[in-house]
Amino acid sequence: MKRILFGLVIFSVFSLTACEKKLDSPGEIQGMGDTPGDLQVKESFKLPQGIHLIGEIKGSDAPYAKAGEKQQVIYDAKSSYPCYGSGRAVRLQLTMLNTGNYPRTVFFPKGLLWKCKYGSFQHGLQAQTTWVCLQPNSSRTIFIDLYCLNLGIPGPDQTANYSILGVTNSKVLWNLLDLIGWRKVNYEMLYGTFKAGKGTEDGPSYEEITEKLQAIVHNLTNNGIDITAEDKAFIESIPELAVSEIPQLDINLQYPEYFNEFVVPVK
Repeated sequence: MKRILFGLVIFSVFSLTACEKKLDSPGEIQGMGDTPGDLQVKESFKLPQGIHLIGEIKGSDAPYAKAGEKQQVIYDAKSSYPCYGSGRAVRLQLTMLNTGNYPRTVFFPKGLLWKCKYGSFQHGLQAQTTWVCLQPNSSRTIFIDLYCLNLGIPGPDQTANYSILGVTNSKVLWNLLDLIGWRKVNYEMLYGTFKAGKGTEDGPSYEEITEKLQAIVHNLTNNGIDITAEDKAFIESIPELAVSEIPQLDINLQYPEYFNEFVVPVK
């Protein structure tokens, strides 16, 4: 009887380990690609105290510049919302309100999952930490670009509603996110200004970065292909932020209440 029980325990442990491995390997990440299940997070996301979302987080089909032109975002002339983040398949629009009497910075951490709530549209992955400043007692609307996690599913339009789920717990994706580190993959980091400094276009262009990173993400979520040596070399060719441009965590692993953002001119 003891041998039978011991065998059952070993079998159960092996089965659980195999299942866990299967659901976090290239092409087998729960809720991503064609793998069924819910998106999994290691920590939830909460807006800072005094910051509120106004209305829904919606999809947006605002276009990029035409191929061959300088990769600048074309804005709706009526709204002129600035664009943040990194990606080319998932663009979302959200409005935030600061009800406090002092300026605040909202940090959207690397690895954040943006889940499509209504409609059959792609979920989004945030590949780099993005931060936006809000003035006291004021609201602000922005676009945020993300990477598609579900190849073959349509990108969101204005009928799509999204929620901010939390930071992914996928080790497969974190292998990629750790490689990115603090590299300049965000639109605002390449084309915006930070304090007295200026953005730089040294290294790959935003179009090249987003095309390559999206292909890597789809390999990890849909195609069952791990990060290659060529992928690593490309990522390592992307310039890093200066130390002064990186927000530092405190002893409680919290970002500062206010930190200058990269300001992208809106034309």
